[in-house]
Amino acid sequence: MRTGASPYSLDLDSQIQLLSRLQFLTRFSSHLIQVTGPQGAGKTWLSQRYLEQWAGVPQQALLLCHPQQTDAQHRRFLLQQIAPKAVFNEQDPIVDSMERIFAHFAVNMVIVVDEAHHLSPAVVAELWALVQQARVTPNWQISVLLFGHSGRLETYLDKITYGQEQRPLEVEIAPLTLEEAQAFVDACVGLPEQDASQRRALKARIAECAPWPGALMQLEQGEAQTMEAKGPRRPSPLLIVIALMAVVAVAIGWLFMPADNTPSVSPVEETVALPDTVGDRIGDADSSEGNTVADRQTAGRSQAHSQENAVVQDDSASLPPEVHLEGLTVGRSDDSPRLVVPSDVVDAMLDEQSVGGSGEQSAAALTSETPPAEVTAPERQAPATERPEPKSAEGDTKQVKPSAVSPAEVTAAAKRAASLKTTPATERVELGHELRAVPASHYALQLAAMQSIAVARNFIDEYEIHDLAVAYETVRNDRLWYIIVTGNYPTSHAARQGIDALPANVQALKPWVKSYGQIHREMDRAK
Repeated sequence: MRTGASPYSLDLDSQIQLLSRLQFLTRFSSHLIQVTGPQGAGKTWLSQRYLEQWAGVPQQALLLCHPQQTDAQHRRFLLQQIAPKAVFNEQDPIVDSMERIFAHFAVNMVIVVDEAHHLSPAVVAELWALVQQARVTPNWQISVLLFGHSGRLETYLDKITYGQEQRPLEVEIAPLTLEEAQAFVDACVGLPEQDASQRRALKARIAECAPWPGALMQLEQGEAQTMEAKGPRRPSPLLIVIALMAVVAVAIGWLFMPADNTPSVSPVEETVALPDTVGDRIGDADSSEGNTVADRQTAGRSQAHSQENAVVQDDSASLPPEVHLEGLTVGRSDDSPRLVVPSDVVDAMLDEQSVGGSGEQSAAALTSETPPAEVTAPERQAPATERPEPKSAEGDTKQVKPSAVSPAEVTAAAKRAASLKTTPATERVELGHELRAVPASHYALQLAAMQSIAVARNFIDEYEIHDLAVAYETVRNDRLWYIIVTGNYPTSHAARQGIDALPANVQALKPWVKSYGQIHREMDRAK
């Protein structure tokens, strides 16, 4: 579902700044520019948008890489776009074929490679050699733009350009701002066609989503599916036919159903004949008293008759539980002495511990002056009944003999009470929190990425890099990753040179350069 605007024709400020920068770099000289960003950053859209409206050169070539393609296929696809009618050998390097085809012609060309991280080191070296050849050849200007994932081509380019004055340029794609993300989703979904609650819910989901076009497009697809699911559904014609047939069958069955001629049974009326004994016995009473006595006798006979015919049932289970006079008082038979620590002893020990002491001297001094407290059993409470509880001959309260309490027992009890008061709550420390202190403009070297903290620690132990490497936590595609990095370099060039200072076994891992700005953003995802 789309409105009049489309994300493919939407110009965002961050993307316009990136495209204008690429246009400026490729206008006056030959360069090899590496445009990097994570998956879903919009690299494919930027590469095609640049060729359509920002390149401004007559000769263009676009190479869409795939993991299954070979080097010969890459060369053939490029040369067929550059010189469709030329004859070339796809096994020859690209720079040799270009020299034979355009030996006496002027060249003003831009070559854009999407998914460039799938290129082999040999093809990357040939593209760099083509740019170097264009710089020394008159009337030649060739720029190569490699759009790929971050940290995938730096190792190849560092080896290729080692010891040369000219080096490739690197441009990193910035994430979208919150306003740009809302404008992007507005162009995809169409907020005017939603009510206020749906717009608020969608904006909340945008704020929680990753600020990249790929993630926002998935959000737009999910929103479109939700709106389609809420739309009206038409019943199936087959279901309508089946329902009509069922109604007709029920109607036919009701019409041909035989009538029920069974006679109804009426209740039998019972009459009770009243004997005329009352009038014989009481002759002086008036008619009203005679009628009242007769009614009472009739009711008595009917009640006796019903009791004789009733079935005897045991309903003892419905009776309430038996009332016990002896209450369930806690500690009634507990005659063991209890230890009572005075509050002034605890306070004195806490004061001594606050100045560096152990608290035992204060406890010993106070317990020697204060006699042990007597502990009495609590008075029994009478149960909630009208019958009073019988008292014993010794009285309601039993006195417990005082027991001698040593200062060591008082000290131990006070320490336990003080430890319960002074124990602080522990807080979770962020993994790799020391990386937050490094400026975002600096660079580090990434060594590995693991999906388990145990595997990451085993990796650090195996390569013995406890003093060099730091691990931090991030989220990629809804899964936890543990990234191991090392170093703090002010520039990317210094970071590449820092690889030579690492141990030989770590250099064999082929570490790549990563900015601390990207590290901080990846650490924020884990929150």
